[in-house]
Amino acid sequence: MKLVAEINIAKLEDRKTVTAILHENGYTVGPGKRKKSETGKTISYFLKVYTDEDIDE
Repeated sequence: MKLVAEINIAKLEDRKTVTAILHENGYTVGPGKRKKSETGKTISYFLKVYTDEDIDE
């Protein structure tokens, strides 16, 4: 699998909607999160979007 994009989306409901749309279009989607600051009190949520390299489009 090849990482295509990381999409920053704050709201859980929006992440679910985008995940469903990408999945319908043949992408593999996984959740991700990282600390926004060094203290780790603020977290950024995003989606990791992958495509299968073996599939010709």
